[in-house]
Amino acid sequence: MSGSDYFIRLAAFIFISATLIGVIVSPTAGRKAIERAGAAASYLELPAANGKACAFAQPPLAGPFADIEDVLSISPLGGVTAPGETLPAPYIRINTKRGETAFARRSTAALSPAKTDIVAIERIIERSPKGRAANTSWIVHFRPCESISFYYGRLDTISDDILSRAGGLRAFTELGGPDHLAVETNIRVQKGEFIGQADGFDIGLHDANAAPAQFEAPERYAANPFPRAAVFNAAPSLIDAISPKTPQARCPIDYLPGALRESWSAKLGDSWGIRKARGENACRTAIADAPGAARGVWFTDAAHNAAASRVSAVALSPDTIDPDRLIFALHGRLSSLTPEMIALPPLMDQEKAEATKDFLSFRKGDGRINPAFDNVRDNQIYCFEGLRTNFVGPQINGVILLQRKSAANGPAILKMEARADARSCIDLADPWAFTGRETMFYR
Repeated sequence: MSGSDYFIRLAAFIFISATLIGVIVSPTAGRKAIERAGAAASYLELPAANGKACAFAQPPLAGPFADIEDVLSISPLGGVTAPGETLPAPYIRINTKRGETAFARRSTAALSPAKTDIVAIERIIERSPKGRAANTSWIVHFRPCESISFYYGRLDTISDDILSRAGGLRAFTELGGPDHLAVETNIRVQKGEFIGQADGFDIGLHDANAAPAQFEAPERYAANPFPRAAVFNAAPSLIDAISPKTPQARCPIDYLPGALRESWSAKLGDSWGIRKARGENACRTAIADAPGAARGVWFTDAAHNAAASRVSAVALSPDTIDPDRLIFALHGRLSSLTPEMIALPPLMDQEKAEATKDFLSFRKGDGRINPAFDNVRDNQIYCFEGLRTNFVGPQINGVILLQRKSAANGPAILKMEARADARSCIDLADPWAFTGRETMFYR
């Protein structure tokens, strides 16, 4: 036993002893005291954190994430991000096969892919509008060795044994409110051990030894947990354990052993299992900004950053499945894109409103019309046409103008405006110009 382990156990023993003495003195405090003692006892049983160096020339992951027979496809999350979700990065989504009905996914067991430590657990409750039932999901954070960390996100349930070993919900800390709880843990799990259940889940991996992704404003990705910890009254170490290290995100499949890597890579494609990812780097990502160009992540406010718990940003990137298709992941943050521009029947007003919050896709062009985002240069105004919501949704009756501007001191600026007065770019009077309804985004 190391010296630190001895003192941890001694402190827990003193706490439990003092608590039980308090019960004798004040019997009315019994139930809560026993609960606190139980939480301390469960911590007492936790194994030491796995801080060992990663094995040389051996993949840190050794087993599958789930039963591959349950898996329909694996979607790279690099090109499209939903509102408030993780910024585009080489995270993946496990999409399960059809369940008992055509509109249900099969539930599968999420398994530990290695002998590893669970270092933190989060519980998130998402409140739905219109009185619909709230959705509860779990995020489990792992660390198999010193430089590698990964997480499973959007689990529907978590193992009762793991939750018990974490001290139960009474051991969790509120992060800004009761709908987001988290706890720091040291729970050792073995390869293949049951972690939770889900009808599909996300996986994100970070490699501290990997070269950071290229960002035009890297300071926005330097997560500083201390101000957030002060706001949430949570330990900085807990906030650090659950904060994504976005610049060093990597594709989890690349960290599997050879045979498993091949079988899981073969599943890369869209969430419906229709399109297969193309190219050698099939688990590709749009996480890197293109310096001096438009490709990458843009924030809705000059002061925003990627360390916030709910990131307010948009992304311009190629589709992760088909790089010749480009994506505006705007999600309702372009005010000039109105429901009236959605090509749906007049009576479908609600559907039109929802469509403006979806992502837009279009075919890559050349020159000033539909250029690759890497080719967008400062001060030139570009036009984008042939837009539709998501990949198969209704078309947009209009075009989008875009202009990037760099600043000697301060963030780069991206101006965007949806124009309903033209169905194609050649219909716009040249030179192209904004009308004053453009939205500003910042790098």
